[in-house]
Amino acid sequence: MEICQSLLDLLFHGELVQKTVYSVGFVFLTMAISLVFAAGMTAISRFSAYAREFMLLLQSILSPIPGVAVLPIVILWMGISRTAVVLIMVHATLWPLWAQLDLSVERLGSRYGRFMEAFRLDRWTRFWHIYVQGSAEDLKSSLGISWSRGWRALISVEMIFGMVGSRSGLGWLIFERRMYMDTAGLLAGLVTIALCGILFESLLFKGGKLHDAY
Repeated sequence: MEICQSLLDLLFHGELVQKTVYSVGFVFLTMAISLVFAAGMTAISRFSAYAREFMLLLQSILSPIPGVAVLPIVILWMGISRTAVVLIMVHATLWPLWAQLDLSVERLGSRYGRFMEAFRLDRWTRFWHIYVQGSAEDLKSSLGISWSRGWRALISVEMIFGMVGSRSGLGWLIFERRMYMDTAGLLAGLVTIALCGILFESLLFKGGKLHDAY
């Protein structure tokens, strides 16, 4: 009951909505950046086998590393800044996007390669009707995985950056409630994080978790 009351207080009298919108928006912003990078990496890998092998090597090395694990290195390079957070988030969200897109393009090229050559399809027709539309479901799955990894990374990073004065997002809300020994408020923040995760994974990215192999 106290958790529900604290949740309502934060919702109507606190900054819960503002912090939730900030955190969700930040994840989507970095996902958009990662999607642009993933599309560029996929295009480059189609023209150079060496580039694809190099990207596969990077993906196999960097993808298993959690976003928070690279935080000390990023802080050494860039200090405590928004750019550092963006870099960590891009690291967390990029690799599942690229891995799924690369596999999807490779599969579509093998399946429709002879068809495209036989009908002499131009580059735009190949790009839009074969690769973009053909990889839509794979892209949706990879976006679900990317969202899941990015959401977890952002909350952790916000809690860590909150200790040094970067006050924003749900991660800072949890850290702040802990400092004030507000257990009900802390649990209310955790409930909000869980609800956001369930909402986006079950509605917007439904089915994405089934392919979380990257």
